[in-house]
Amino acid sequence: MVKQKIAIGFLLFLSFFSVFSCQSREYEGIKNRLLKKIEGFQTANFPLLYFDKLYIMEGTYLTKGKFNLVPPKLEISRGSDQKHYEDYIIFNSNGTVEKLYAENVKAAHQLLERQDPSGLYGIIYSKGDKLFIEAIQAFKMGGGYGTYKQEIKFDHHKVLIQNGANCSVYVPAEK
Repeated sequence: MVKQKIAIGFLLFLSFFSVFSCQSREYEGIKNRLLKKIEGFQTANFPLLYFDKLYIMEGTYLTKGKFNLVPPKLEISRGSDQKHYEDYIIFNSNGTVEKLYAENVKAAHQLLERQDPSGLYGIIYSKGDKLFIEAIQAFKMGGGYGTYKQEIKFDHHKVLIQNGANCSVYVPAEK
């Protein structure tokens, strides 16, 4: 009886290990596909964007159509944690995008310094006259990884990111 339990436990361990191993390969494949899209990336194609600078979320709004904000901004909750976290996004000059949550700008910079350089949130690119962020989505329906696109627009130095019926507005966190 004990040997059967040990054997079952070992088989469960192997099955979990193989699932995560396959997902790791799937993530690397998606990451490599996204990185190919930004080969030859040029910051000059995005003149209103501050590269390698933090942007902080000003708010999320419902929209009528694309980018037509309907005030007031939505209230967003991060669960039961009493600390107040802000959403930050950074557009790197190589075309990659990082998104993080931190208490303030200093904490956001500390998180960026400790971040795994092999990780990837997404990329920014243009297609025709439209601009997009394509981000990696972990554990989509059915398990595994995928990507999703968000159209973006600039309003002076604000970045508007359309996500379904919502639009998030980011402003530079630092000058």
